[in-house]
Amino acid sequence: MSDDNSSSWSMRGLKRWLSTAPETRDDLLKLVQDSRQFLEPDTVDMLEGVLDLPATQVREIMTPRPQVTAISSDDDLADILAVVLETEHSRYPVIDSHDNDAVLGILLAKDLLPIMRDRLAGKEVALRLADIVRKPLFISETARSDTLLRSLQRAQVHMAIVVDEFGSVAGVVTMEDLLEEIVGDIVDEHDDLNEDSDINNIIPHPEKAGVWLVQAATLICDCNDELGTNFDDTEVDTMGGLVMQAAGAVSDLQGEVVQIGDWQITVVDVEGRYIRLLELELLPNQGE
Repeated sequence: MSDDNSSSWSMRGLKRWLSTAPETRDDLLKLVQDSRQFLEPDTVDMLEGVLDLPATQVREIMTPRPQVTAISSDDDLADILAVVLETEHSRYPVIDSHDNDAVLGILLAKDLLPIMRDRLAGKEVALRLADIVRKPLFISETARSDTLLRSLQRAQVHMAIVVDEFGSVAGVVTMEDLLEEIVGDIVDEHDDLNEDSDINNIIPHPEKAGVWLVQAATLICDCNDELGTNFDDTEVDTMGGLVMQAAGAVSDLQGEVVQIGDWQITVVDVEGRYIRLLELELLPNQGE
């Protein structure tokens, strides 16, 4: 059979397949999944990603606060350029130096170029971040991803500030995060092709046998899969959130130790109010 005849047969088969309109999202998703005999695998994966957006909350795709690189409102040009050169991002939230939960706006790295040009030309130009930052878009961490997409489109921006139920900054989310939900990971010229964040989030302690180092931003489900734990993720998503939930109201989290199930968890690194790194140790006589 020629390619033309095969293509024609596929189109006729697809039309017959679509002759009955799906009544629910699940029906439509099943229809897409069953259409692999007619469509390219990448096309099917993309359609599945689009259909999954309404079922995906913003907090599932955002970058958590501890991993966000931000600019302080009192940083000078040299400080900001050092951050830009180190991280090579194109956008940075600008945080009020007197209030960690007050986002003044989004700084686009390219907006620093006119100031750098004028200073290189010998002109005394002051850096006033309030004059060049873009108005921030805020969105709830429980909002649906398709709602986020429409909000980004309406505001014509590529980054949103994610807030929790108390109005505190929980992280940031970008248009790229949304696209990766649809088409898979997007690798750009700044990404480390050898980096495996899923593995690097959980590693054996280099000096303590039977102890694991776990980044606080690690999803609880990933920790359960990697270490065979059974931590509950119904109320919180990350290991840091799990520890904060267990510790309760503690003013200084550095060195805090909690026991959850068969595991002893120690906070070994914090930044401000945010946990960055944990040690996990299975207690003696608590399993194999």
